[in-house]
Amino acid sequence: MRSNCSLGVEVSLQDKRILVVGASSGIGRAVALQSSAAGARVLLAARRLDRLQEAAREAGPHTHAVACDVRDASSCAAVVSAAVEILGGLDILVYATAIDPLVRLIDADATVWQAVLSTNVIGAALVCRAAIPHLRAARGRAVFISASSVGRPLPGMGPYETSKAALDELVRAWHGEHPEVGFSNVAVGQTLGTEVWTTWDPALMQELTAVWAERGYSFDNGPGAMSVDDAASAVIAAMASRADLRYVVALPPAGSSMPGPEGAENDSEGSAQC
Repeated sequence: MRSNCSLGVEVSLQDKRILVVGASSGIGRAVALQSSAAGARVLLAARRLDRLQEAAREAGPHTHAVACDVRDASSCAAVVSAAVEILGGLDILVYATAIDPLVRLIDADATVWQAVLSTNVIGAALVCRAAIPHLRAARGRAVFISASSVGRPLPGMGPYETSKAALDELVRAWHGEHPEVGFSNVAVGQTLGTEVWTTWDPALMQELTAVWAERGYSFDNGPGAMSVDDAASAVIAAMASRADLRYVVALPPAGSSMPGPEGAENDSEGSAQC
């Protein structure tokens, strides 16, 4: 099955062997489902095995689920080994796992920073490290999901934004050491349906949402919002394109709007429970 990428070139994921880490919800789940629908063989990985199995059943044949905790180094290596064994190799790695606490920097203690960096950056590095030999053999690609707000961090999202800036540099570093593998960063704008806002303090969210709107952050990363399926389609384009799409910015479609308080999800792509 073929799909049309945003460059207007017909591309295919048919029979590609794909590992999606962070596939239990949000954009990662949507990427896994769209990949399967495009004819790929997909392994879904995240901490919540029940969610993964539900998504795998929805996706249909040639889709598998394996539990993985990216905060654990041995789990990062094990999930890649499982993907290679189950799929018969690895063509594409998608790293969609992230946590996005809403917290002012003055209130962010060591526990917050350790959780964010271990999930959003260190986990990405370790999964990619384990996948590199297989991606080299397949002349494959690794795709990472970042944020359009990197470079202009929203108040209350300093740890998350810092981790995404580090992730962007990590991807460039991987490319510098392994130019034989494709590396893509997909920076997403305001996306609804990621679940991340459910972990936020409602009072702080209301206060900061007003600040973001007043200072133009909401406009810069929108101005409206897109669905997780819309965001996932940009990731699919980076995965399937014959061109080397190293950095892609995916923003809400023109004319979209931000409904209700859920709009405070801003540009977050994952769930704190992925």
